[in-house]
Amino acid sequence: MNNQVKECFHDWIENLQKVRNLSDNTLISYKNDIEKFLIFSKDHFGGSLSMSDLESMQISDFRSFLSFLRNQGIGTTSIARVISSLKSFFNFLVKNEKIKNSTVQSLKSPKIKKSLPRPISADLAIEAIKYSQEIEKEKWVGLRNKSILMLLYGCGLRISEALNLNYDDINENEYLVIRGKGNKERLVPLMEFIKHEIKEYIKECPKGFENGDPLFLGKRMNRLSPRIIQYTLEKIRRNLSLPETATPHALRHSFATHLLDSGGDLRTIQELLGHSSLSTTQRYTKVETERLYEAYSKTHPLAKK
Repeated sequence: MNNQVKECFHDWIENLQKVRNLSDNTLISYKNDIEKFLIFSKDHFGGSLSMSDLESMQISDFRSFLSFLRNQGIGTTSIARVISSLKSFFNFLVKNEKIKNSTVQSLKSPKIKKSLPRPISADLAIEAIKYSQEIEKEKWVGLRNKSILMLLYGCGLRISEALNLNYDDINENEYLVIRGKGNKERLVPLMEFIKHEIKEYIKECPKGFENGDPLFLGKRMNRLSPRIIQYTLEKIRRNLSLPETATPHALRHSFATHLLDSGGDLRTIQELLGHSSLSTTQRYTKVETERLYEAYSKTHPLAKK
């Protein structure tokens, strides 16, 4: 691609980051999607990609790229995100008067079947949290893993939100200030026993903490990677024979489902989870309804007739 295309690409990324405030993970995905598209288009057009090439693109060119991705085994959900990335990039170019081509906007995203949350039982969640400490040889590592899983199940945090916490986020307040998707802030109550476990981890950690330092550290004393916690739960699943659904995200789902089971209202759960739309939270009511129906169909006298 020529320098002008490169410059527009970097300007678009900067816009996503500074103006739209996309999360780091979304930003990386969008960036990778368009990089793949630009590389594909270079080969597709048989030479260095120019702005005039982008302006002349037809719907068939975009469909060729999507077909290329499908042939590589890219799933429906990822294809839908790629289409969103393409529309965002070309919309940026049009708005900034770099090209006059809105053809990509006619691309239709594939229908995605929304999977329902698959929570695990309270007993299994608590068992997994306890075991996360027991399987580690180094005490501070076990306390770290236990603290993180408690934040997922006890506070409903996303794994990225837990690992983005800094040392000074754990203070005298009875709540955490969480920066979620789209940089939206929310307050999440921090129960005293969870705070106690985190402070035990801080006490045992071989690194001396200062304000601004990452709270959860890897063995190299850098901010912990999500993969470490995912791997920890994989080990726990194998050793305790837990279902494959016992993932870090399942603990967050379990937090919401068990709150609902105990009489929590949807609006409160929406706030705690940081959902921008109540419709996202309402998925949990469907899970609960299905659970109740299953219990009814097995136990009610009429169901046995």
